[in-house]
Amino acid sequence: MLLIILSLVITILYFILVSVFIIGWKCTPDFEPNGNESVNIKISIVIPCKNEETHLRKLLSNLAQQSYQNFELILVNDHSTDRTRMIIEQIQTTFSKMQLVDAIGFGKKNALKEGIQLATGNLIVTTDADCVPSYHWLESIVCFQYQNPSDLIICPVKLSKSSTFFSRLQTLEFASLVASGAGAAGACMPILCNGANLVFTRKAWLTSQDDLHEEEQSGDDIFLLQSIKKQGGVIRFLKSESAMVVAESADTFAGFLKQRRRWASKSPAYTDFQLILTTCIVFTISLLPFLLIGSSFYESQLWYVLLLVFTFKYLLDSLFLHSVRIFFHLQHVWIDSFLLSLIYPFYIVLVGLSALVSKPKNWK
Repeated sequence: MLLIILSLVITILYFILVSVFIIGWKCTPDFEPNGNESVNIKISIVIPCKNEETHLRKLLSNLAQQSYQNFELILVNDHSTDRTRMIIEQIQTTFSKMQLVDAIGFGKKNALKEGIQLATGNLIVTTDADCVPSYHWLESIVCFQYQNPSDLIICPVKLSKSSTFFSRLQTLEFASLVASGAGAAGACMPILCNGANLVFTRKAWLTSQDDLHEEEQSGDDIFLLQSIKKQGGVIRFLKSESAMVVAESADTFAGFLKQRRRWASKSPAYTDFQLILTTCIVFTISLLPFLLIGSSFYESQLWYVLLLVFTFKYLLDSLFLHSVRIFFHLQHVWIDSFLLSLIYPFYIVLVGLSALVSKPKNWK
């Protein structure tokens, strides 16, 4: 009986949480840049690079062709051992906006810090070297900031398309994370963001230095969000496909698991109550099937509880993903969501527990 009551409470909490995300997403207005608007905000793009020789040419070519050109580009080379530095130097001769910096310290968080310290723009934009932004990426950002002054802008990210089953599930899972962060921000409770497409003012970053947890290898994005939120800063989600960047999906399950473990490893350092509560609800409802299966051998009626919880969660998750499918160009939502529902509890429990046991030592 106690487990049945626990299942009911967790399911209700999860229903409330996802409902908040759905309402927040629907309440966030779509935004498109106005090409006729006179906006002149200098942007500093800061990109940490470590062994990115296969991605840099495409990224830099894309940045050189942006519809908005009032920006400086700071590439921070984090002790790469491949041809990263040489490629940057080659392109630098024809791309005057680019500045190459060799990181003194180690790690992505340190590379970002060293790059931001050299930035001269009032608006800082961060992305990853394996991302590809849209043609109107920067234009969308400056127009949004001009119309909606913000201390931090959460911008959309999606994974590149692939026909493989593994990539499809990654795309769906990643879209759910980004959409959850967007919905939470739309509901005035920002909890998630991604440094692959993040915008913030230089002033907001400077006032947040003491809250960035430099002892943690990752988490520069979430810790910055938490600090700005704690200070009462303005945080918004830019709901525009023009502001989207496309990131590479993981090639292997091991690579995917390593990335998610790195994300989860910073969880003990979270201080924001809304984020902690969200994390606990998601982890608990993922752990619940294992508790029900284990106990059902002693109480057969718990099999029915397990079926009800699984079905309810699947329908709720699918409804949420269906509401964001057009924006993220998702296909086969109901089928892929069912398959993800079968795998997700194993994945989330494995990642959560392994991240607590040992933290990844490198970001690449």
